[in-house]
Amino acid sequence: MQIVEDEHLDVPVLNGVGRLQLDAVVLERRGDGWTAYLVDERAQPFETTVKTFVDESDALDYVLLKLRQVARARRSQAALHAKRAAAADSDDF
Repeated sequence: MQIVEDEHLDVPVLNGVGRLQLDAVVLERRGDGWTAYLVDERAQPFETTVKTFVDESDALDYVLLKLRQVARARRSQAALHAKRAAAADSDDF
């Protein structure tokens, strides 16, 4: 969790503990393995992100990868919105 804090990433939902929101990264213990995925706005898994792991360490590496991807996507979206807002403001003059 130190990496999550240091990189200002969203806190993942681990074994049901955490906040489910759009693009939340979830890690669950299932039987002898671990399943990790992102959820949509209805807290349903994005099927293309669902991965199952035998080793918890591999599962946590995947969770970290997905957390970084979500953060990068949000930064890109924010930059795009800012660029569009600036263009709209310049059109007003």
